[in-house]
Amino acid sequence: SNVDFYICGHIHNFQHLRDKGSRIDYIVNSSASESRSVKYTKRTKYCSPETGFSVISIGKKSMCLHMIDKNGNILHTVKRDKQN
Repeated sequence: SNVDFYICGHIHNFQHLRDKGSRIDYIVNSSASESRSVKYTKRTKYCSPETGFSVISIGKKSMCLHMIDKNGNILHTVKRDKQN
């Protein structure tokens, strides 16, 4: 598969998940409104009940997603370099 990120939202928390042996990063974006608690699982790389938003930057050789809280602080970053 050539998928790097699978991104969704509206679950009211931030999550970064990855299955063991997979190269796909599953990203859940906060809704920037009410927050919901979240728990770590064996797939969890990061999770937070903070409200906020995500910003994605894409260049020729890399892609980067920043999870940012309502105060503008970067909570977690997921970076993927282009594979040749």
